[in-house]
Amino acid sequence: MSEQATAVVLTGEERELLQAELAALLPALSGERRNAYQALANAVNEGSIPKDLTGLLTGLLQLALETGRARRLYRAEGERILTDLFRKTPMGQELSRSLQEVNKALATLEGQTLQSVRVALRTLGHFTITIETNAVVITIALRPHSVTVDSVSVGGDAGLG
Repeated sequence: MSEQATAVVLTGEERELLQAELAALLPALSGERRNAYQALANAVNEGSIPKDLTGLLTGLLQLALETGRARRLYRAEGERILTDLFRKTPMGQELSRSLQEVNKALATLEGQTLQSVRVALRTLGHFTITIETNAVVITIALRPHSVTVDSVSVGGDAGLG
């Protein structure tokens, strides 16, 4: 793929929100970090984020979305715009693929009678949800930045897994 093919192209609304976020962030930075985020600001002004700056873009979006800053400052619509932009990043695309896989696994439960649902702490920040029917046991793993299918047991011995 070419650098251009992997660039994140911004809409006018995305550019406006990112400019506001960067205007608030840049004065607090110095040295290498300031230079890196200034390069991101320059790319935002041009309307396209090259592949080598998508990590910084992702970090900026995570900060705005996870802290609630996006909703607080830009309301639900601004949060939606930044969330949609996050989905364009490599991390957002990977998360979208994971969600599709989880939903595909959960679709196998449709029409079945639920036997049990359990939530467990695997370790700090890593939880599992286990859903059991007569025919299937599905365990979903929840981590701070991912949701994945941990395991699927199908068949007569599903309840033993």
